Amino acid sequence: MAKEKKWRKIYLVLMIFFYAVFVPVTFAEWLLGEGGFPLTAIVVGMALPYMRKNHLLQLQKQ
Repeated sequence: MAKEKKWRKIYLVLMIFFYAVFVPVTFAEWLLGEGGFPLTAIVVGMALPYMRKNHLLQLQKQ
């Protein structure tokens, strides 16, 4: 259970950074014409919750 608790904290920090900083900055750059289409932000934004859920389930099985 210690591993699961550690990974929950890591994912929390990762998700806060990604959704509060990376996605808004990437979309702002795209809207202002300074960057390309934010495909990475969209893909990772959709995949991160599933990745977290799957990884934590695997830790619970161990």
